[in-house]
Amino acid sequence: MDEYVKVSTEVYVKKLLEEGIRPVTAEKFARIKARKGTPGEAVVSWSVDQFGNEIKEKEDVVTIDEKTNEPGWIVTKVNENGEEIIDNNGHKNQWIIKDSVFKGKYEVDPNNIGIYKPTGGKQIFIQIPDNIIVTQWGSEMKVSSGGYINITNPDDMYVIQERDFNDTYRIIDSENIKSHNK
Repeated sequence: MDEYVKVSTEVYVKKLLEEGIRPVTAEKFARIKARKGTPGEAVVSWSVDQFGNEIKEKEDVVTIDEKTNEPGWIVTKVNENGEEIIDNNGHKNQWIIKDSVFKGKYEVDPNNIGIYKPTGGKQIFIQIPDNIIVTQWGSEMKVSSGGYINITNPDDMYVIQERDFNDTYRIIDSENIKSHNK
């Protein structure tokens, strides 16, 4: 099994940029199902590495968002038919989002009852060449080589596995990317 190294996101991004790794621009297109969680409710987020081996990204629990006083959301990625995505290892593509973050990133899809669509716009990412562990939103998260760091907002950088990136984002500027969705 490949080794994972714990890094500071800010320091790691600075190093990669200094080494000449160039960012890419992408737009989120993926739809999700979401529901308010119950404080204390646990969710395990799973993904796969570049070889298809499962990665237990993180374990998290629903908490009350200090900004809104509301519980977080349990979010599940869905396909174009609104069906929950289940990976080859039998895991749902599921995670927890704080209430204030959810409200800033998603809105109801008027064409699909029970489905939410992203609100964002263009975002900037850097693809990572290493297996890393970062602290993200209070939890440690593993991301394997080929994954990405969203560097759009330097105060809210976050990681995403390559598979999840390809299922979620459409690259607009791919001049310097070695593997991406078409």
